[in-house]
Amino acid sequence: MRRLAAVLLTTGVALFAAATAVANGPAIHFTEDVTGDIFVCADETYTTTSGEIAFTIHEGSSASGNGNFTATIVPKNLLLEDGDGDPYRAVGAVWFGGTFNAQQGSFQGTFTFKIQIVSVGGGKADSVNLVGHESSDGANFFFDFGTCAEPE
Repeated sequence: MRRLAAVLLTTGVALFAAATAVANGPAIHFTEDVTGDIFVCADETYTTTSGEIAFTIHEGSSASGNGNFTATIVPKNLLLEDGDGDPYRAVGAVWFGGTFNAQQGSFQGTFTFKIQIVSVGGGKADSVNLVGHESSDGANFFFDFGTCAEPE
């Protein structure tokens, strides 16, 4: 799970670095097919049989060199199957963002990973439920309230 925090923070730094090229431009939108991704949970494993995730990313900067970024990832028609072949769907969102203060050299970043795996009949089966925060002032935390690991 801490791997996710590192990935999101690294992605945020990369987005911030790119901000100078597209500073305060429009949000970037794209999708990615995730068929074959696997959710490993406490009592079950789910394989993605179809669907995609949609990304919305935006970064900005000020004349003084401060910067910010935000990204949202949402499952679109994400269908899953458990080990017995029973159908499920994944709903929810992943969000991460942060800021950087060029004058102080400080930063902060936060992420939430809230994906629910829901049976076709409507009941929640499992979840990826992560919340984390990292900052230059040391106010860091990470919580895992879910029953599944995020897909690789």
